[in-house]
Amino acid sequence: MSDTTTPNLTLYFAPRTRSFAALWLLEELGEPYQLESFDFATGRHKHADYLAMHPMGKVPLVVDGATPVPEIGAMAIYLADRYDAAGLAPALTDAARAAYLRWMFFASAIMEPAYAQKLFEWEVSPSTVAWGSFEQMMEVLVDGLAKGPWLLGETFSAADVAVGNNLVFGQMIGLIPQDGPIGDYLARLKARAAFQRAEAIELREGERFPVAAE
Repeated sequence: MSDTTTPNLTLYFAPRTRSFAALWLLEELGEPYQLESFDFATGRHKHADYLAMHPMGKVPLVVDGATPVPEIGAMAIYLADRYDAAGLAPALTDAARAAYLRWMFFASAIMEPAYAQKLFEWEVSPSTVAWGSFEQMMEVLVDGLAKGPWLLGETFSAADVAVGNNLVFGQMIGLIPQDGPIGDYLARLKARAAFQRAEAIELREGERFPVAAE
């Protein structure tokens, strides 16, 4: 939700990248933010000042005042706690906090390598890797949604953004089904006003910068 005043939050963003997760998160957060959108062809993400904030030279990057916060999971946890009026994270004393953190890390530590295993046809024993297998990841996710409509039951959280964004990407590349419990979950996520606002911004910025991301 951009604003005409100078906001405290800045999102460095490139269309058709993982940036969408941070964009969606900020729209859910409801705080004013500045969007620093750029084309990967410019190499903006490899400039010295950017690398000082995000040494990996990737997007997204959120800067909160003078504090840079790279990595999607870190920014989701940080922003949901810091701007807690949005109700995107259980409090530290809330019993649901453990499940929230579990799903937050599930997105990056389990889902992403499981996707890679499936896409690149890695032959690995499930007992030797933290993510088990793509099939096990999917089973655990379906079980986690059984109490629905969200990962924490009736409460939507930033964990739904982290996991949901991976699922949106998974549908785009044909790994995630359009129907069933996960398809229904994605339909609920995509119906959210914040998701639709982020999607409109992504489309607009994609038209501005048509060069595909590296």
